[in-house]
Amino acid sequence: MKKVFIAGQEGMVGQAIYSLLKRKKFYRILECKRKDLDLTSQKDVNYWFKKNKPNIVINAAGRVGGILENDNFKSDFIYINTMIGFNLLNVSLNNNVKKFINLGSACSYPKKTKQPIKEEYLLSSKLEKTNEGYAIAKISTIKYCEYIREFYKKDFVSLQPANLYGVGDNFDLKSSHVIPALIRKFHQARKYNKKKVEVWGSGNVKREFLHVDDLAESVLFCLRTNHSESLLNVSGQDYLSIKQLSILIKKVTNFSGKIFFNKKYPDGVKERKLDDKKLSKLGWKSKIKLEYGLKSYYEYFKSLELK
Repeated sequence: MKKVFIAGQEGMVGQAIYSLLKRKKFYRILECKRKDLDLTSQKDVNYWFKKNKPNIVINAAGRVGGILENDNFKSDFIYINTMIGFNLLNVSLNNNVKKFINLGSACSYPKKTKQPIKEEYLLSSKLEKTNEGYAIAKISTIKYCEYIREFYKKDFVSLQPANLYGVGDNFDLKSSHVIPALIRKFHQARKYNKKKVEVWGSGNVKREFLHVDDLAESVLFCLRTNHSESLLNVSGQDYLSIKQLSILIKKVTNFSGKIFFNKKYPDGVKERKLDDKKLSKLGWKSKIKLEYGLKSYYEYFKSLELK
């Protein structure tokens, strides 16, 4: 049975991949908690690999956060994510790992680019300033992964998912992404009988959302599939404005008040829709519609509040 190391297996993405592979029972998952291995230390990572000898590595680790978190801690985001990505790739190459799946981010694409965004648009123009540190780290890791694939003929591939949400998400309003932040805001407004909910930005920017369980399924698909691509977009089922998203979450949470869009906060990229033709041609598409995903996601949030 092949041994799989899921780096970041306690995070939202790592948990989803871990649970799926565990259910399928095709792989032996190597247990490794965050406290047990410093992924920014090449020495520690190399020692762990030599001891545990994984055949497959999935990089779901990293420092992540919302728009203000990214903007305020650029130095942390670029350092931590670059070190994690480079250490895992380099040590995997030196320890003869057979398959490596690197998880990138749609924010790695330029601020201004054609829509939907194709994989070849990477590095075609300037990045969005607010998440530049994180994006550069992810781009560097994607390119290192690509170079290893080309030069050493290794089965190393990067997946570029749309905006993610799901079980294991972070609901801290200071650092969370847009969906968990809005779920919490609308829930608390309803709970405390508030008349309005503040949403950061104009509400006009458009985003595509992907349930983390769909991303996990795409990882499993790539584990089972051989192809010639070094970078693949993983697209979601829904593409909508933040205003439309806010109205949908208002509906899901049964909030009856008004929505206030605070334009003092940054919007980020105006629009971001991924082109998933390459992955679709290989035979995979996401399945979870946003409204269905949000309903189960809201139930998950309420279960956390009860604990």
